[in-house]
Amino acid sequence: MTNEEIFEKVKSALGEDIRGSEVSLGDPVLFVEPGSLRRTAEFLKNDPDLNFDYLSHITGADYLNEHREPRFEAIYEFHSIDKNHSIRVRVGLEEDDPTIPTVSDLWKGALYPERELFDMFGFNVTGHPNLSRLIMPDEWEGHPLRKDYPLTTEDIAFSHNREFKRDLVKSKPETR
Repeated sequence: MTNEEIFEKVKSALGEDIRGSEVSLGDPVLFVEPGSLRRTAEFLKNDPDLNFDYLSHITGADYLNEHREPRFEAIYEFHSIDKNHSIRVRVGLEEDDPTIPTVSDLWKGALYPERELFDMFGFNVTGHPNLSRLIMPDEWEGHPLRKDYPLTTEDIAFSHNREFKRDLVKSKPETR
């Protein structure tokens, strides 16, 4: 199927659920609302002409410095192994309530990437069977991939600042 045929098929079936579409880097891209993600994902997977049976990637984006609305996006990339086509679905999420439904029951490969969205961006993935931190410790505060997350710095000892290195080694706690 061509990109235009994919767009036509999805738009005729889902209508108002699709906010927009474009071709980016050769792949069709659909823009949907969070409430439409689940229905869109089910259609993409179950329609025999589309057959998007492989979820290859889920990521998030924070557009804080670009001054655009909505601030966050969850981006899903699907492929059809048999039909040899792909599509991206971009879901805009509001800053005050970044919530999306899970697709982990449709694609088991979404279990860990959705936990990563929760952990690193603070996106609430409703319906996920184990929504907990994946990378950061449970007691960690904040979400490190948000652009307003405070950065920390650490002094590094190089060979040119040997005196600093001696002081650094003296201040290290005992390991055993």
